[in-house]
Amino acid sequence: MIEVFYTARQVRDFYESFSNNNQLLTKAITIAELESKAWIVPNAIQADDDTRALLMREASVFSNFEKLHIPKEFMAFLQNSNYIFRFFEELANEEVKIDELDLSDTYAEFSEHITILKELLERYSILLEQKGMFDKITLPKIAKLNIPYISSLKRIRIHLEGYLSRFEIRLLKNIKKYCKLEIVTPVSLYNKKTAQWLKEEGIDTTLGTLIECDLNEKKVIKSDNLYLSNVTVFYKSFSLRVLQAPFVFGKIEEFVKSGILPENIAVVLPDESFAHILKEVDKLNNLNFAMGFEMKYLGFCQRLQAVLKYMKEDKLEHSFRLFRFGLDEKSYFDLHKKTDINDIISILKSFIREDDFTEEREIIENELFLFEKFLQDSIELNFEQAATLFLKRVEKKSIDDNRGGKITVIGVLESRGVKYDGVIIVDFNDDIVPKRSSKDMFISSLVRSRSNLPTTEDRENLQRFFYDRLINNAKIVAISCVENEEKLPSRFLKNLHVIDEDISEESYKAILFRENHTKKREKKSFVCEYDFFAQPLSSSKLKTYLECPKKYYLKYIKGYKEAFMPTTACDARVMGMLVHEVLKELFQKPPFLLAEFKKRAKELIDAKRVKSALWEIESDIWLLRLEKFFILETQRFEEGWEIFALEKNENRQIEGFNLTGIVDRVDKKGDEYLLLDYKTGRISIDASEKKALESNDFQLEFYSLLCEDLGNTRAAFYDLNEAQIVESGYFNERKEILLKHLHFLKQNSTFVFDETEDKKICRKCQFNKFCGSYA
Repeated sequence: MIEVFYTARQVRDFYESFSNNNQLLTKAITIAELESKAWIVPNAIQADDDTRALLMREASVFSNFEKLHIPKEFMAFLQNSNYIFRFFEELANEEVKIDELDLSDTYAEFSEHITILKELLERYSILLEQKGMFDKITLPKIAKLNIPYISSLKRIRIHLEGYLSRFEIRLLKNIKKYCKLEIVTPVSLYNKKTAQWLKEEGIDTTLGTLIECDLNEKKVIKSDNLYLSNVTVFYKSFSLRVLQAPFVFGKIEEFVKSGILPENIAVVLPDESFAHILKEVDKLNNLNFAMGFEMKYLGFCQRLQAVLKYMKEDKLEHSFRLFRFGLDEKSYFDLHKKTDINDIISILKSFIREDDFTEEREIIENELFLFEKFLQDSIELNFEQAATLFLKRVEKKSIDDNRGGKITVIGVLESRGVKYDGVIIVDFNDDIVPKRSSKDMFISSLVRSRSNLPTTEDRENLQRFFYDRLINNAKIVAISCVENEEKLPSRFLKNLHVIDEDISEESYKAILFRENHTKKREKKSFVCEYDFFAQPLSSSKLKTYLECPKKYYLKYIKGYKEAFMPTTACDARVMGMLVHEVLKELFQKPPFLLAEFKKRAKELIDAKRVKSALWEIESDIWLLRLEKFFILETQRFEEGWEIFALEKNENRQIEGFNLTGIVDRVDKKGDEYLLLDYKTGRISIDASEKKALESNDFQLEFYSLLCEDLGNTRAAFYDLNEAQIVESGYFNERKEILLKHLHFLKQNSTFVFDETEDKKICRKCQFNKFCGSYA
């Protein structure tokens, strides 16, 4: 007896169900393992994905292929080839020949496209055969049944969860000729095709049952009610995707308090990219990510991707990405010319770092070994082409989550056939649930229906089946989605009796606003001659000197750069720069409607932000913060304020002082000018006179000096967090103090650059370790 399941998780759960029993276990395997052993292809090996991609590109070299409008450029072709492969694989699995497609009532160009695809398939199949290879496309046509293996199994029980292709049905029909075959399957509204196939095999089924049947004897062995109890389903929608993360953790807490064991709770992800948001929020490692951690989000792939983007397009954002990962852009100017295999492998190895995960390094090193052999048998590729192929290869890999979390985070397909008492489903949106298939790219549902291929309705029913099983096997379910101007809840919700949660978004937002504090660092002093006005002096340079002369010495006299380690973490300073840049572009032609403000700001932030989970969280938070700012801006425009200048760059000699500064924005109303400095962090405007006069931040006073020629001016900070314009109550007094500081720096030539006494400044200083190394 051998048990066959759809997923490795089902196999694991099957074995775990016997953990307390002292008995001989039945062997269990996945259906993929059964298929791989039941079918054999004599004198041929299976082509890997890299070989398939290169052979498909080679097969596409004929004149008519251009009419498909699929780009031939190497990287672009690789990205688009997935559509071709999935289309051909579906035809093969459904055992439908491309010239058997019913093209009646279709337009002429469509028929021509199918003819071109037929030629492409023929050319590709010939290339595979010439290399003594096969793949998923050619397997159904050339595979031979492994009769000795099937006969050795004697009795097989297959646990079906969903749809069977004609190729899979052919296998099952052959299996039952040589051994006993039993099927365990649910029968619901959403898998009628399975019930139809069983009927063709002589087995009658009843809707709403879980049956076990014997295909050899054509009889039902066992039948149970599929829906044992009514499940409670809670529902909550959010304006931002990231807010679903605190919802998840809140529901986990509720489920555990209700008596559900953490091991019996699952967080289901229709879009598995949400795993990266959950991982960043899961500070206590309560979650266990069944899909592991995808390599494409880890160090090696991030570094290699940064270089490939820079090679393809020399943009400032790509240069910054290299800097963030500690990569020198000068090293990658001529990599396009590299074609030597040893050079390519050596360069790829250089992207491995000692601080990468051990499992990540092991996977990369193993894949490099295999990739080198592939390159030796492949056509000549330059570094960019080879690196793109290698990136595609390793991005699909993942490292296991071994942190010990008890709550399972799982994808929809991986959840097939597995039962959980508590289920939380996020991203339940219409663009994700149901998930669209790339197989539908070339032919319409009408042609599919006529040609006996799965239609869009069939695919939707299959997904309904997965969710139906998952939800109705649970005791309690919580579903969340994003609902705003761009996102709608899934239409699958109509089939569920959900309880809307009356909880404000505000209760979830607080979790995302937390500050981290760094540790204290040791400090140490220098004496030298120095002219503060040899170069223009800015307010930030003056502030640095007044706060810590030692830091000024290290940064501006010695020219040491601040130490930034390569990281995917979201740097608050860089996030502030991004917000400044977005607002500058937004106000080139300022919108005057609130909805347009929000829409354009989101477009700009999405286009400019770094693609990582932390950045997605932080940028979504900033979109929330800016809502009040946009409301205030709309009001100010209605009051008559208009933008006079953006990022006004001023360099002026004032009383012999060489000063410089960039004013973020100058607004004008009548003959009054308001100099504004955007602030994304805390604003150090002190209410008390003593603290105000002791402050070392003279940014507004600098602006006032630099823009005196405008006449009637005021200067203020624009607090973007709270959407308010903040002016100093002791502006004139502080201006006098600024001039005293400037006179002091002008009148002296020798200075003591000592360390600060304020240890709060040391904690946030990027030079704190470096500073302590000097005597």
